[in-house]
Amino acid sequence: MSNNRINISKNDDFDFRSKLLYITYSKYEEDWKSLMHFHPFSEIFYVVGGKGRFTVEGDTFDVKRNDMIIVNPNVYHHEDSDGNDPLEYVVLGVENLTFGLNDEENAFLYQSFEKNNDDIQYYITHLLMESENKELGYETMCQKLYELFLLRIIRQMRLNLSSNPIQKPVKREIRMICYYIDQNYSEDITLDSLAKYMKINKYYMAHEFKKNMGMSPINYLIERRIKECKSLLKTTSLSIAEISETVGFSSQSYFSQIFKKTTKMTPKQYRDTHMFENQKENQYNKPFFQKRYSYHSNE
Repeated sequence: MSNNRINISKNDDFDFRSKLLYITYSKYEEDWKSLMHFHPFSEIFYVVGGKGRFTVEGDTFDVKRNDMIIVNPNVYHHEDSDGNDPLEYVVLGVENLTFGLNDEENAFLYQSFEKNNDDIQYYITHLLMESENKELGYETMCQKLYELFLLRIIRQMRLNLSSNPIQKPVKREIRMICYYIDQNYSEDITLDSLAKYMKINKYYMAHEFKKNMGMSPINYLIERRIKECKSLLKTTSLSIAEISETVGFSSQSYFSQIFKKTTKMTPKQYRDTHMFENQKENQYNKPFFQKRYSYHSNE
């Protein structure tokens, strides 16, 4: 009889106490327009289908199936799709963790997982399944799957991790404006009120905002309101007038005009189109990644 015992010693090198904040699955639709934005936490993007482009702090590059992009905290980014091959991706929101390479701070990291990706897909698939089924203890299961997934990509990409978010003080004012609009888009926001809130000259503010974000503060506000309107049109029975008022538009006619200009559809057409699509999805079985999932930590 032979016996080979291997003792496992305690190692805290990878105990970063990082929490999984959310999981989302997204697929490009004709009305989708991603805004340049940032978060006070990291995001891990994994492309599960299609092709597109990713922009991080002004650097634009192509992405495809099995590509991973890690965006560190407080870094501007947005994604766009190839119209002929719609982009599909999963995003993990990760708290209290900054990713680096070769002991350097990076705004973002990119890695292709075209080969040896079975375990990556396993973790992604089961994270989505757990968040969809919501069985007993699914939050803990999602956290543990995330930790295994994290260790897998650390091994593959030779990453170094820290708990200190990257700070970019030069653009602090722009980030504050975006955050203020994101939190208060339903209020009566003007250039004057934003400048008063920020305590800076409104012309300087507008110039710097457009230089960094590619649009004016008011257009950013409109895009933010339209994004919320789309969600309400698809998921609620609120009337168009109620939705218009809820998100902060001054009148229903102005809302309808702006909505059609942005999406090429009236609000009613948009609601009817997505109602029909939802009926089709319920009628036919879809492949796993053609479903939409979302997990949010209860804590």
